[in-house]
Amino acid sequence: MDDTAAGGSARREGIVRAATGAFLRFGFRKTSMEDVAKAAAISRQGLYLHFETKEALFRAVVEQMLADLRSTTWEALDREDVEAGERLARALEAFHGVTVGTVNREVYSELLSSARSFALDRMSRMEEEFVAGMAALLTSTGHAAAWEGAGLSAAELAQNLFDASAGAKHESGSLDDYRRRVRVATRIITSRPRD
Repeated sequence: MDDTAAGGSARREGIVRAATGAFLRFGFRKTSMEDVAKAAAISRQGLYLHFETKEALFRAVVEQMLADLRSTTWEALDREDVEAGERLARALEAFHGVTVGTVNREVYSELLSSARSFALDRMSRMEEEFVAGMAALLTSTGHAAAWEGAGLSAAELAQNLFDASAGAKHESGSLDDYRRRVRVATRIITSRPRD
């Protein structure tokens, strides 16, 4: 790759990062290309050289957010130097907690709604893969076996954790509150049930 291509790629990445902040602050509908240009310290004309429309820019933002989400979630889940409950809590926070207390709920809902038209299948697959990854962790660490007597599978335990985390995301007023709620849920699942 030549220096020009590398510079263009870095510039494009900087624009996407700046646009992410603008979209998270204002939402898709209220964010203008002028807002993004200012945030990226680039002229509007320069911005249009990289992205022909706001929709194309938003797609790039969503793609980058999903890639970042997947990377940080799996990094937390795969850490073998941390006990299972903490790995689960960190992975759930990476997946759901990233915007808690920092992004207006209405703005976030509007962004999700706008992204569903082109990213719903990918978002659904990521959720399914994450729940399967949590189930595999619960199985490999023996936590799922402890719940077999209660008639619960690893997949059911993992889905319950995912749902609890999603609910905590919407009900928590702060990241600390979210973390507390998720850690209670993971402690319940990773503790042995009484017979």
